[in-house]
Amino acid sequence: MTGVDPIADLAIPAIVWLLMLVVGLELTPADFRRIVRNPRAVAVATSGQLVLLPACAALLIWAQAPEPWVVAGMILLAASPGGAISNLYSYLGQGNVALSVTLTAVSTLLALGTMPALTAAGLALFLQESQTVAAPVGRMIGQLVLMMLLPLASGMTLRAWRPDLVAAARIPLRVSSLLALGCLVALILIDQRHGLSAAFSTAIPVAVPFCILTMTAGFVIGALARLSAVDRFTLLIEFSTRNLGLVAILGAVILGQVTLVLFATLFFLVELPMVLLLIALRSRLVRPAP
Repeated sequence: MTGVDPIADLAIPAIVWLLMLVVGLELTPADFRRIVRNPRAVAVATSGQLVLLPACAALLIWAQAPEPWVVAGMILLAASPGGAISNLYSYLGQGNVALSVTLTAVSTLLALGTMPALTAAGLALFLQESQTVAAPVGRMIGQLVLMMLLPLASGMTLRAWRPDLVAAARIPLRVSSLLALGCLVALILIDQRHGLSAAFSTAIPVAVPFCILTMTAGFVIGALARLSAVDRFTLLIEFSTRNLGLVAILGAVILGQVTLVLFATLFFLVELPMVLLLIALRSRLVRPAP
């Protein structure tokens, strides 16, 4: 036995890598230069996530008093950085993909310090558990480079090399991305099949309003900052999409609570149909880029 899980260790990372490659095909260096020249959206969104996401979790914990493992799962999600899958959502929804990528990268780097601090503070405040939480630094940096930066850079390179081919394949790539996303969900369901049914009734009443609150927080802070409609949609997506891989690592490996992985999975399954609905509604209002 090698100890390698073919679904969690091989299939799911491979699909995520390919999805990020597709996102990279839509990016150019000019997209990031625009972000650098106007960094206000990055500053607003980054600070907003660090403050508003824990506030959303605290509000629901106070209002609903869920079971301790659900509380811990919410604390971890609120403390975690943005997930790379948000870049795909922004791509599918004609959002600001460069902004999404930048926010994900910045929040992941900051999470080296903020994630253990916010998690330890949340556990002490709501569960009276005083413990030191260490950030899995190596895994966080490795995940950022291997699962996001490398495939994005590969996609950008391919676009610069063969722009005509990439432009002609834009619609098939969007369709294939949705199909791959469906495969990703199916694999996650198979991987987590033993615990999801038992956790469903306990976690769903919390996961649904938590997702709605985080989406609302992203949109509202974008509106208050007078960002463009495209950037407001991007922030809505970014605030609600967390790095479930890091939640699983911190929860199951460092805190030793496998049930936290279940809450993160259920949150993803709640968030996905909401995001796809918003993408579908937005696609009816925004004409795809030529």
